[in-house]
Amino acid sequence: MFNLLKEDYVRCVWPGATLPLGQTGKYVVDFFKENYDIHIQYLEETKTLPGYGPKGGRVDQLFNVYLDSIDKFEAIKQKIGAQYAKDIVRMGHHRLYKERIYLSYFQRIEKELLKAGEITEKDVYQGTLM
Repeated sequence: MFNLLKEDYVRCVWPGATLPLGQTGKYVVDFFKENYDIHIQYLEETKTLPGYGPKGGRVDQLFNVYLDSIDKFEAIKQKIGAQYAKDIVRMGHHRLYKERIYLSYFQRIEKELLKAGEITEKDVYQGTLM
């Protein structure tokens, strides 16, 4: 069977990373390429929902790291504070995002983790927040 969703990337989030004034996602792509030789696909900038302490109202960058760069990304991930989207879902922090962001970037991951038994029904997006 042919897999239409064959992914050659890992979805990631860079919490609290704001773009310099007037810059676009190309800035993030260039930043990773020039500083770390990491190939990414920029997705978008988003804000978390307000009212959840330091995690609320924060600006985050969403992007995909291509598999050919994942080892290099793993080496700097903790240093820059980036996270894999799967880890965000495992911690329940995907509920900090607006529904559109959840549907676009986290829902499929949530379904995979639920099916694998890594999260439970109480951990899904519509559940209560932490």
